[in-house]
This record gives sequence, structure tokens and C-alpha cells, in this order.
Amino acid sequence: MTDVHMDKGVVIHLASEIVGEINEGEQVTGVIDWTRRYQLMRNHTLAHLMAEVVRRVTGLPMVVVGSGLDVDKARLDLTHEGSLGPMLTEIEKAANDLTRENRPVEIKMMPRAEAENFVERFHESLKTLPPQVQNVRIIEVKDWHACACGGIHVKSTGEIGAVAVLRRMSKGKGVERIEFTAKTS
Repeated sequence: MTDVHMDKGVVIHLASEIVGEINEGEQVTGVIDWTRRYQLMRNHTLAHLMAEVVRRVTGLPMVVVGSGLDVDKARLDLTHEGSLGPMLTEIEKAANDLTRENRPVEIKMMPRAEAENFVERFHESLKTLPPQVQNVRIIEVKDWHACACGGIHVKSTGEIGAVAVLRRMSKGKGVERIEFTAKTS
């Protein structure tokens, strides 16, 4: 699978290779690469944790202005004047402490107004969510972080396991990138 997206309410799967022939109307069976998917789930949930970890370590209400997710790492681009470099060890320690707490990761559906109020408590907003979305899927790392998200996640922070902060870099004036991963065993 190279991509999955929605088109007029239909889920479209794009494959890099098709063996044999598929005709319109035929039923096909997909197989999930669980090892890959689970690592994506771990890194995705970790990205939610890291946004708040960095805010708490720095004591600043940073805004996530970009992100990326892959099997081997995830990244966050955050508004920040100066370098996060001197704080990377503390950020990594705080992230590992949080995963060991084994907090539940909950998925909730809420009306938009309720969701907006809920995520504001965690320094988040729904401003990038299209206005027609009136029923919002919220991911909450229990009592730590919550935001609108349609992605895949683990059920508790303990499933993330050990965290490694890989690097930081400046993305220009006032934006820092931090890369990290949920280590594989």
C-alpha cells in the first residue's frame, strides 16, 4: 500500500504492485503488515506526547506548525525562539518517564463546540479542522494531552516503550524541528 485517502466518502487504497488482475466489482482482501502498522501507531501516539512534553520542559506554550510520521521516526515542527538543543536530554527523559506511567490513550467523539472547549485545556485548538466537521474525533493521553486526530494509536503510553530523541534542527526563524522514535526491541 502506498497511500490511503477518502474521495467523496469512499476509502481509496493505492497499491504499489498488483499481482494478477482485478476487475471492477470484484471483492479483494487486504492484509495489514502488523509490525509496520504497530510501529506507526507507537510513533504517532508518541508525537502527541512529545508536543506536550516539549511544552512542559520549556515552560512555553509552543504551537505545532508541522509534523511528520514514518515507521522509523516522527517529527514535530514547533514555534520556538532559540535552540531546543540544550534541553534534548531533559525532553527525552520526560518522554520516557511518561511512557512508564502507562497512561490510557482514549478516543472520544464529541460535538465540535464541546471538543473545542476540551482541547483548549491542553493548549490545542480545532482551527485547522474544516468547518463542516461537526462531530470531532479526539485522542486523549489521559490527563496529559488531547487534540483532534483521525489516526491510529496504541491503547496506553506503556505500549510506546523506550523513547529516543534523534535530533533537533532549526527550520528558520522561530521554528524548531525535533525528531524522535519509539525504539524497536
